[in-house]
Amino acid sequence: MKQDHEYGRTYAQRQIDRQRNPLRKLIKFFYISRILRHITGPTIDLGCGAGQILERLPSGSLGIEVNPFLVEDLIQRGLRVFSARESQEGFDLSEVTPHEFNTLVLSHVLEHFDNADQVLHRLFRDCVSLGISTVIIVVPSEAGFRSDSTHKTFIDIDYLRSKSMIECEGFRMFHHSFFPGNMRFIGKFFVYHELMVVYHFTQESVSIVNTKYPN
Repeated sequence: MKQDHEYGRTYAQRQIDRQRNPLRKLIKFFYISRILRHITGPTIDLGCGAGQILERLPSGSLGIEVNPFLVEDLIQRGLRVFSARESQEGFDLSEVTPHEFNTLVLSHVLEHFDNADQVLHRLFRDCVSLGISTVIIVVPSEAGFRSDSTHKTFIDIDYLRSKSMIECEGFRMFHHSFFPGNMRFIGKFFVYHELMVVYHFTQESVSIVNTKYPN
């Protein structure tokens, strides 16, 4: 069982309070808008938290969240969401209907895993099975990573390159950028600086995946 400050009621209430704060909502609007530019069709928000991204996704989108108190709040707000099962192996997407979603967003979640590269490998494989063609990953820059004791793996382009994840399980990195200010060095000092990486599953990847995972 995770500690209460990570996944319990107190943590959930803090996230809900932030989501309702008008100033925070205004600031978050700009962070989320850049994610939305890469989204097509119904989307899964994996680790959707208090729903800041989920509430702005296209119709038919789905949130998946490990914190039961956040799930309860999201359902009461009329958002489509279900509970994720905790696992160090990654995320259980077995309840997701194949070919219902085009995009998956993983925002400020991956850094909480010790084995982030293995989790991402499994996630890409699951996305192939589900027919998801775009995966968007958002992680904190250096100052933001250091600011939270629950962060376990620092993820940047160097990390992804060292783990051979520029191309992975049929997905290829299509775009990466920093915000606010598309300059990496800002993240050394500014806690709320973040990196966004966009992966696409391309047609030329299909033969590779079919070879690796034949029917």
